[in-house]
Amino acid sequence: MKKVREVIAYKNYFEDFLLSQPKKVQDKIFKVIEIIETYERVPTNYLKMIQGTKGLYEARIKLGSNIWRVFCFFD
Repeated sequence: MKKVREVIAYKNYFEDFLLSQPKKVQDKIFKVIEIIETYERVPTNYLKMIQGTKGLYEARIKLGSNIWRVFCFFD
């Protein structure tokens, strides 16, 4: 699929978080990143604007009954 945007991690914070997760969770995180990079309009169940902020979003990763949230923004 063609990318419409590029996801860039800030410093080593995201990588540290990612590597501390089990393999299944890492795979799901990569899937959500791929969706964010390739969909022109990302569904809100994957990327949601945080109310009361200007431009701050949360990437939402759900696996089973667990949900992880990763803060992000567009540059």
